[in-house]
Amino acid sequence: MSDIRFGIAGCGMIAKWHAQAVSHVKGAVLYGASSRSEDSRDAFCKKYNIKPYASYNDMLKDDCIDAICICTPSGQHASMAIAAAEAGKNIVVEKPMAITVQECDQIIEACEKNKVLLSVIFQSRYSKPVRQLKSAVDDGWLGRMTYGDVYMKFIRSPEYYTQSTWKGTWEMDGGGALMNQGVHGVDLLLYIMGDVKSVYGNARTLVHNIQTDDTTAAVLEYKNGALGVIQASTTVYPGVPRKLEISGYQGTIVIEEDVITSWDIKGMTVPDDVIVTKNEDFSAADPAAFTIEGHVNQFTDIVTSFREGKRPYVDEYEGKRSVELVCAVYESSKKGIRIDL
Repeated sequence: MSDIRFGIAGCGMIAKWHAQAVSHVKGAVLYGASSRSEDSRDAFCKKYNIKPYASYNDMLKDDCIDAICICTPSGQHASMAIAAAEAGKNIVVEKPMAITVQECDQIIEACEKNKVLLSVIFQSRYSKPVRQLKSAVDDGWLGRMTYGDVYMKFIRSPEYYTQSTWKGTWEMDGGGALMNQGVHGVDLLLYIMGDVKSVYGNARTLVHNIQTDDTTAAVLEYKNGALGVIQASTTVYPGVPRKLEISGYQGTIVIEEDVITSWDIKGMTVPDDVIVTKNEDFSAADPAAFTIEGHVNQFTDIVTSFREGKRPYVDEYEGKRSVELVCAVYESSKKGIRIDL
């Protein structure tokens, strides 16, 4: 099979994870990049020895590009993904897939109409501990499921927002602590626990001078009858690692970031291939403090899927689910009512 040649749209912080991941995956080639900032584009392209494009449209028109990585602000994801689909390019889009459910549906429609493939970056789904947790739940080891909780008590400085023109805005970020930082944890909850039946949320701006939430909490009822809690913030010093706590009548498993810190199942010893250890991840306080391992794992799946013409593991339908739940939390907070999904 031929290599998949990638073009990157947007040359900001997250673009380097895509570039490095592509360089580590067999069958993937980083070919070019575009950006509204000529300086960042030229520096990025020089660093990775790739072709600079004068515009996003120019990159879409190039037949040498097979797939587009969208690494721009969240509010641009939908229009850029739709344009890529109409150009016949397969798509990789950073989280969140879009900032409204309607935009997600528009992306899905464009992908279906133009018969292109899309993957949303949720790299934590590909970690071995998360897969082990997922298998334990699916195999019934935890018994009747009772709780599915995620706690994301992060910290961000005022400069994190003031040095950006889009972070913390409804138009371009689509939300704050929950939509931007918290959407990874929301995706994992849905992946492990299944669909949510209803949600009651409170989204507040308590510390930062931004339009959107910096401190949010929600109570969930899953379709399987279990309950759950989501907490997402950028206001908690010194920043606490993301904790995913999944409980049933027969057991509880806890993952901090991508490390299993607790595995307690009645009548069972910890399996030999499960590592229970202390978490050493510090991305709760530093948004750039994570490795490329997760992106490499996901891009390995993406490249295989694109080469074989099959849907990636985290496709556009999966990507929509977390946006739908986050938007429901915001709607619940705004209206002060429970929202049924």
